[in-house]
Amino acid sequence: MNNFDFDKENTADVNALSEETFSELLNEFLPYIEGVVSSFPKHHREDLVQEGLMALNAAYSTFDESKNVPFEAYIKICIKRRIITAYRSMKKSDDTVDLDADEISDTVDIEYDIVEKKYTEDFFLDLRDKLTELEKNVLSEYLSDKSYQQIAEKLNISAKTVDNTLVRIKNKVKKYFTE
Repeated sequence: MNNFDFDKENTADVNALSEETFSELLNEFLPYIEGVVSSFPKHHREDLVQEGLMALNAAYSTFDESKNVPFEAYIKICIKRRIITAYRSMKKSDDTVDLDADEISDTVDIEYDIVEKKYTEDFFLDLRDKLTELEKNVLSEYLSDKSYQQIAEKLNISAKTVDNTLVRIKNKVKKYFTE
């Protein structure tokens, strides 16, 4: 999915992105940033998009592929955390709302949960489109905390078929986060 050059040792300034690389990152991640920011109050969104862009730059600069973390997942986590932290700071200094710290924290937690729920729903909808009927059935049973044997009996397949199907599902999930 991404074609970014991670050989940063040969660049003069590790923290500076080339215009071309930044343009590629922007094209790929701006819709994500805007999606995260869309759940926050309108009067903070422009500032939060800027925070998201700064997080994108910082995350790119600090990404270490030797940690075996998918690039896209790392970038998205960094962006989301920076936006939430920035929003908390904005809410504390926001004169238009007089809430105590607990209420602010509760509000941010609720908004964070909404963003997480949306991201999770999108993930499962995308994943569902990529699964075969057998994979969907096995996953549904597996998520119901059933053993391989119970799944096999319910679906009239062998436990080995259940195992192989779950491996295929896991590979599709892994591919989703590495594309």
